[in-house]
Amino acid sequence: MSSRDTAFPGRPDTDRLNAIETRLTAVPDGWRQRDGDAGLIEDAHGHPIAVLGTSGDLPLPLGEFLAAVPADTDWLTQQLRQAWAQLDQLRDRIDNAGRLMDTNHVATAIDYVPGSRDSR
Repeated sequence: MSSRDTAFPGRPDTDRLNAIETRLTAVPDGWRQRDGDAGLIEDAHGHPIAVLGTSGDLPLPLGEFLAAVPADTDWLTQQLRQAWAQLDQLRDRIDNAGRLMDTNHVATAIDYVPGSRDSR
């Protein structure tokens, strides 16, 4: 693990997520396995993107995985951004709770030090 990974464990690594999304936009739309050849991954225009070997009609899990990567990555980044937003709301509520609850007990559940967030 690099120092970058451990420097701020409670803070989302938005730079890395932005880089993943940038790489994702460079991927051609419509990846799929070629009909009759599960070892050939092609774009929406039928141009080969990856060749995993001719496999005929046999299922090829790696080909299925590669063909699903763009859609899966897009879904994961959306879910992660939503989770980060919800976590920020929770942290804000902890910071603004005052004496209405034991904030230390709640904060320890998410490994958060009350009042430690940057202003965004």
